[in-house]
Amino acid sequence: MNERFSDRARHALALANLEAGKLRHTYLAPGHIMLGLIAEGKSVATETLRLFDVDLEKVRSQVRSEMGEGDAASGRVGARAQTQETKEVIARAIDEARKFGHRYVGTEHITLGLLAQEDSLPSRILRAQGVRIDSLREKTLAALRSEIDPSHDLAHSRHGHFEWMHQAELAKAFRSPKFWHTLILAVDSANRLGAGEIEQIHLLLALIRDEGTTVATLLREKGVTPDWVRERLLASNGAE
Repeated sequence: MNERFSDRARHALALANLEAGKLRHTYLAPGHIMLGLIAEGKSVATETLRLFDVDLEKVRSQVRSEMGEGDAASGRVGARAQTQETKEVIARAIDEARKFGHRYVGTEHITLGLLAQEDSLPSRILRAQGVRIDSLREKTLAALRSEIDPSHDLAHSRHGHFEWMHQAELAKAFRSPKFWHTLILAVDSANRLGAGEIEQIHLLLALIRDEGTTVATLLREKGVTPDWVRERLLASNGAE
């Protein structure tokens, strides 16, 4: 996968760098990323945390207090070197995006990455406020609605605007991200073909379209491709 950070995620990371400057730090740590996410304002990440009644101002204050102020020049500009913890948080955020079936990394994935890095300062603070990673994933899925947030850069999403379609509804019934991702593709296939209901053929198309999976690989080896299925389907409908 070639993950790209959404506009909001990039902005939050830029703000994290500024927060490090305010604290006169020469490095970029997970705490700075947490401060950047809060400073970024309204996003999937902060709105989801509010569902847990997390006091973001309290989190900001605690992070700044525990990190303390450094002795770097206050006017220092430019990107700061990431600590090993930060690199691990970013890697975990990318992994969370993959679990969701997304080819972009948003603020929601970064928050999950922070919480997954249990030794990080943000993780300790959020867990102290009752946030657990499994629950956060579940509420994040429920927060992703079919109405697209224009702040996300979905040009890098594998399936465009359909990436978030009906995820809130599907997440209630299915906890496996891979399974509901297949169903989302089936919805997209049905819409493309002008069908009013999801039928078995749409599920077949979804399985084939999810490249890299075992099912898709086996079917393609036999010459069963999305275009082949669509052509046969259209030919069958035309014969009726």
